[in-house]
Amino acid sequence: MLRRLLHLLEEGETRRVDDLARALDTSPALVEAMLETLSRQGYLAPVGQTCSTACEKCPLAGKCAAGMGGSTQVWVWKEGG
Repeated sequence: MLRRLLHLLEEGETRRVDDLARALDTSPALVEAMLETLSRQGYLAPVGQTCSTACEKCPLAGKCAAGMGGSTQVWVWKEGG
């Protein structure tokens, strides 16, 4: 399932955890755990809290979860990951 998640992320679209969970037919909690695993393995990096302060200038402003508040974590693909 981790490979399926990686494949979805490699497509380059912005996706919410709930959407990934539906695509993988699993729970959002399991997707969150897999994202953490991919981060530890060097494929992803979490975006810091400072991201939301630059949302107005960001080309993903209307699609990204960073500016939505709450506990949503945003991840980015790491080059060479």
